[in-house]
Amino acid sequence: MLHLWDVLEHGYWHARSPAFSNQGRLVTLAWLRLPADAIFIGLGVVPAVMAAALTYRAMQQHRPGAGT
Repeated sequence: MLHLWDVLEHGYWHARSPAFSNQGRLVTLAWLRLPADAIFIGLGVVPAVMAAALTYRAMQQHRPGAGT
């Protein structure tokens, strides 16, 4: 909403500029989002790593010639 408001007031070029992005309230919002983003990323990475590890282990166990 802050971007939209700035676009309507100053134009698209200003809403994409560092002058807009480095405002105190936007920096504060970014820091407030950090814990939730870290949890979201962490909970997304854990299943992916587990799936990769289980797949690797299954491929090693069922490799042709492994039982000879």
